[in-house]
Amino acid sequence: MGTYSRLFIPIFLIIAVVVGLRYTLLIESESASEQARYQSESQQFATWLATTLAPAALHGKAADMAAQLAKAANLNGDVAMIRWEDGAGQRRALAARPLGELRYPAWLENLAGMQADYYLVPLPPSEGGGLLELWFQPARPLARVWQTLRQQALISALNIVIIYALLGLLIFANHRMLRRLARATSAFRNGQHDVRMHVGGSLEARALATTFNDMAERVQGLLQSLQSEKERIEVTLASIGEAVITTDLEGRIVSLNEAAQALTGWPASRARGRELHAVLVLANSFGQRTLLKTMADICAGGGVVKAQNQSLRHSSGVHFNVEYSAAPIRKASGEGRGEMQGAVLVLRDVSEKRNLLQQMTWQSQHDVLTGLPNRNALAARFEQELAQAREDHSLLAVCLFDLDHFQQVNERGGQGLGDDILKQVASRLHDFAMPRHYAARLGGDEFVLLLPGQGSRAAVEEIMLQLMAVLGRGYRCQTQTVSISASAGVALYEGNEISADNLLRHADQALYQAKVRGRGTVHFFDADLDQQVRTHHNRRTEVREALEAGELLLYYQPKMDMRQGRIFGMEALLRWRHPKRGIVGPLDFLPIVEHTELIADIGEWVMRQALRQLDAWRREGREWMVSVNVAAYHLQRADFVERLQSILAEFPAVPPQRLELEILESSALRDLAHVRATILACQQLGVSFALDDFGTGYSSMSYLKRLPANVLKIDQGFVRNMLEDRDDLHLVNAVIGLARAFGRGVIAEGVETVAHGALLMRLGCDLAQGYGIARPMPGEAVGAWADGFVVSPEWQAAAQLPPLSNLHEIGGAPANQLALFSPG
Repeated sequence: MGTYSRLFIPIFLIIAVVVGLRYTLLIESESASEQARYQSESQQFATWLATTLAPAALHGKAADMAAQLAKAANLNGDVAMIRWEDGAGQRRALAARPLGELRYPAWLENLAGMQADYYLVPLPPSEGGGLLELWFQPARPLARVWQTLRQQALISALNIVIIYALLGLLIFANHRMLRRLARATSAFRNGQHDVRMHVGGSLEARALATTFNDMAERVQGLLQSLQSEKERIEVTLASIGEAVITTDLEGRIVSLNEAAQALTGWPASRARGRELHAVLVLANSFGQRTLLKTMADICAGGGVVKAQNQSLRHSSGVHFNVEYSAAPIRKASGEGRGEMQGAVLVLRDVSEKRNLLQQMTWQSQHDVLTGLPNRNALAARFEQELAQAREDHSLLAVCLFDLDHFQQVNERGGQGLGDDILKQVASRLHDFAMPRHYAARLGGDEFVLLLPGQGSRAAVEEIMLQLMAVLGRGYRCQTQTVSISASAGVALYEGNEISADNLLRHADQALYQAKVRGRGTVHFFDADLDQQVRTHHNRRTEVREALEAGELLLYYQPKMDMRQGRIFGMEALLRWRHPKRGIVGPLDFLPIVEHTELIADIGEWVMRQALRQLDAWRREGREWMVSVNVAAYHLQRADFVERLQSILAEFPAVPPQRLELEILESSALRDLAHVRATILACQQLGVSFALDDFGTGYSSMSYLKRLPANVLKIDQGFVRNMLEDRDDLHLVNAVIGLARAFGRGVIAEGVETVAHGALLMRLGCDLAQGYGIARPMPGEAVGAWADGFVVSPEWQAAAQLPPLSNLHEIGGAPANQLALFSPG
């Protein structure tokens, strides 16, 4: 719209100030004039009336005076009231004239400042003399002032309309001129270089059109000249047998000749404007990084750089062994070196036989994907470093790494994403190792770093802290950043007689311990711990044998709706009928296997046993549901949903809605996206989920929102102590409130007494389990217990009381007395 449109507000403000000042002065002037006129007429009227009434007053003719007063009141429109009193104080005559409807706004009285007039005139004495009182109201002067203001306001409004109309016409003409310029500019930018503007209209429009047409003429001529020069350059480059690629200062391809198109597999039409590394792909990741650094240095003003033995990948996947030289492109200058304009890269395809020989030699000692030394090269270097450490009596550290949950990254993002991350890990290891250390890839996501000549274990620990920080940074892959941690195991050679293979095995055992401890950590090999690992392995073997021998069994703890007084489900609890130790609880053997595949096998066995028991209860007419605890390792398996679906298919008579899976809050937060997807898929099958021990983890409300669990289970530690500990009482109340806010069900564990259950009902939690209801029992004993169960009278009484909407309303009452507390 241009600058003119911005004048509307300043002009409006100026007009407002001028009009305000003008009308203030006008009101003051008109009011002063009318005030003087009004006072003069009032004074003259009072004098005249006193003279007229003097004869009647002299002879005491009250009737005559009253008639004259009434007549006089109509002679002056400003008169409000006239009154005469004789010398004795008796009212002899009175004339009042009612005010008509005001012909001006009420606010004008305050602005004009006109006041009512009052006159007291003595009359000639007669029978004691008399007084004449007159009251005047400025109604007519104010009406005349208002009439003047209205006339001036109409004139001002007409002036303002004319001003804005002229300004609007000016803006319209300016807008039309700018619109014509925008259309011509857009057409010129889109390649219509012969477009010109029509010269006509106002003086400004003609000047603007003339300037644009002159500029367009010059630019068109320049473009034609550049096009001719470009065609000559392309003909020259096409005649060169070697591949030539030119880039701008930002590393984007400007041109490439036919030889470069054939070598890279990229036609010029597709390559122009792309970044160099997207077209010129060197198979070795280090070579690619070196090329990018070389081009950046050249564009920053560096000199010519040459490189040999580079593997170039054609767009079809074929590799060529090439050599290249890179040089800067400078603008012609009369003095010294000219301004940088870009870079030129010349590639030569070397002998195919030499390429094959070099490639075979390199691949025998290096990993093709990452460029790091492979297992063969590591073995030779390892023996050298170990011999040197024996000779120097120095410390040698062997560090074995792998990436945590790398298989899940491959499954979700594909092999391409996994390969990209492996290349970046190798690059970081290579940069960290430098000449003194030695990095290699064993295979998959396993890497080795040799740290020779270390002074102490503390020095190795410091190096490992630095390296774990380097590997823990996010990995930028295409359009996403992947966060993945690494675990490391370290074995130290401190002068003892040990082979390289044993050192590597010790590092592998230490790596296993790092993963058991929670991943993302470093663990040093310890001989005593190695013995414990062997012991744990033996115990895991014993647990597997117990599973295969049928020594595991399930106990069931009832879940109750206290308000309705009915059993609605059971929780399946694992036990081990040990041949020597008797019934063993899960805490004695499950922690040993919770991070192994065995925990998944046990979890599937528990699901089958629970569904089998549900089928038996269904035939007895008991429509209960059973909840089963699922370990984090089991839940995070990629095939969890498919395996669950197959297990449900084995029991077609049992509705999937009768099965509930309980997961720990802390395990759900390790991989929230995967756990959420798994829960949603299981809910599609009809299976529900509960968050066990809720409140003991570190989740926020945003996590609770994203986890679609059906039920929250309040941790039994809070419930058990809430009768004595008011903090635990408030925590329980808060969890119930969260469940209600997020539309989730809630059940309390640890209901040890009747008082626990009654207070929970008052807080809004009707579902509970615990020793106050029943202890866990074998499946065959559940039916008899359920038939003989009687609901506590205290629960029936608590069900009739209103809920505790605010814990502050109970004052200082002990928590164990609140169950039947009724406010008021």
